[in-house]
Amino acid sequence: MGRIIGIDLGTTTSEIAYIENDEPKIIPDCFGNRIVPSVVGKKEDGTVVVGQVAYNQLISSPDRTISEVKRLMGSDILIPVGDKKYLPHELSSMILKELKNYAEDYFGEEVVEAVITVPANFNNSQRKVTKLAGEMAGLKVERIINEPTAAAIAYGINNSQKEEKILVYDLGGGTFDVSILEIFDGILDVKSSRGNDRLGGKDFDGRIEKYIEEEFEKIYKKDLYKDLDMKNKLSIKMRIKEAAINAKKELSTQLTTTINIPFINIIDSKPVSIDMEFTREKFDELTKDLVISTTEKIDEALKAAKLKEKDIDTVLLVGGSSRIPAVRELVEKKFKGKIISGINPDEAVAMGAAIQAGIKSNQITCEENLMITDKCSYNLGTSIIKIGDGKIIEGAFDCIIPIDSSIPCSKKKTYYTAVDNQEEVRIEVFEGNESMAADNTKIGDFLLKGVPKGKAGEESIDVQFDYDLNGILEVKATIVSTGKSVNKIIDNFKLIKLPPDSLSNQSMYDRFNTEFWLEYDLAKNVKNTVELAEKKINNLKENEKEYKNIKKLMDEIKLAVIYNDEELVEKLDEKLTDLLFDI
Repeated sequence: MGRIIGIDLGTTTSEIAYIENDEPKIIPDCFGNRIVPSVVGKKEDGTVVVGQVAYNQLISSPDRTISEVKRLMGSDILIPVGDKKYLPHELSSMILKELKNYAEDYFGEEVVEAVITVPANFNNSQRKVTKLAGEMAGLKVERIINEPTAAAIAYGINNSQKEEKILVYDLGGGTFDVSILEIFDGILDVKSSRGNDRLGGKDFDGRIEKYIEEEFEKIYKKDLYKDLDMKNKLSIKMRIKEAAINAKKELSTQLTTTINIPFINIIDSKPVSIDMEFTREKFDELTKDLVISTTEKIDEALKAAKLKEKDIDTVLLVGGSSRIPAVRELVEKKFKGKIISGINPDEAVAMGAAIQAGIKSNQITCEENLMITDKCSYNLGTSIIKIGDGKIIEGAFDCIIPIDSSIPCSKKKTYYTAVDNQEEVRIEVFEGNESMAADNTKIGDFLLKGVPKGKAGEESIDVQFDYDLNGILEVKATIVSTGKSVNKIIDNFKLIKLPPDSLSNQSMYDRFNTEFWLEYDLAKNVKNTVELAEKKINNLKENEKEYKNIKKLMDEIKLAVIYNDEELVEKLDEKLTDLLFDI
């Protein structure tokens, strides 16, 4: 059957865990490290390296090494690594593949499935590409769970019969989340989650980095990066970054440290260094606003859960950056005496993911199992025309499933035709918290035809949203008078235009043989066209233009199939058919 593991895919580091004798355990990398740098690089010969090996070349080969791609997940930004460019989820798939390899070497057998964690504040698109990255790495990913929820699971598995309200404060390398959960009768119920996916340890590091650069300029009266080529600039930046990270870590246990970076630059033909004292007091001064900003999310989460600070029984500090003394002081001040020890901030999320995997696969056999509920992270709704202050407002956002709704859930609303003799209705689906639809994220749309003609407001349309545990949304629109309906599974991937040298063309697309991708229902509609294209393309390699055109359309169809975009599949199928018959 193969093993199932839990993975904390972090911004700066990642961890893997599994269940043994009902207990979660961390799997080390090939060097014995329990924490794996989330870094991807290339050697001079083009060989891809991941984890500690890639981290080791960050300073010497910054142009061939990349870290912290998690913040770009869900975007179509192309990231250069050596001589090629990759999408964020492609680089994440390399990290996941490496973690999978570590686990398989550890077990001596195949790993087939994983539960992967994401920040609570991740939107549907970011969750979907995380799942896709796992699949590209050769993992079956049936569950994506929120990082704070995973940390609470790690705590709750041995405290399932308690009755208490828990606040998880998760400050990781690149993201911040706060979640409030309640344990009762073996149930772990998420009450609310709020977060900031642009706040984490790297932002604290950045303040120290900027301070070092400014101090250099004060001392030497020179811009540190002036007259340097790009590679040298990057190399110096990485050395400063490493010094900043080390200083931050040292100040978690001591009041003063020394930042020493030898031979950082050359001035008047002489090498110069950075050698300076750096205090916790100065670090706190530089980062005070970052620490204080987390209280806003704590207060938002408490308000959404309809709780006060005094109602919280237990506080879990999670994520490496929660070790910062000023962070602990702030949380202790708000929740006096409620922070518990014994939870490893770096490992709790991965262990919780492993427990979720163990529950799913029945590996955890304890009598008192833990049932986990979760919440919707964003408002989900549609675009409507409404009247406000005596004015007609077009494009208003009408929420159907509110944020913090327990999932899975199903909600329905009724709308009416807006103009006389309206024969069709376009259902646009959005995700977000703004009052106007255009200010939120559009995650899909479809057309409902066949509305009987009549006066505005005569015909009613029921719109139903069904939202499952993995964040997949199904929308059904029904004309009440006739019963005609259209169903659409909203999968808000964008069809990303990929460069010819993208990893997707080399590995992901290569996996899409007929047998693999025809598992998708939509693929059956284009089976004959694609099979014909596969036969013809082998005879067209000498005709570079036609070969590239057909290959491009085949690749786009395959992506459109996976992204469940019915209209795009139909459009591309017609285009490919026309092209094939013209040859």
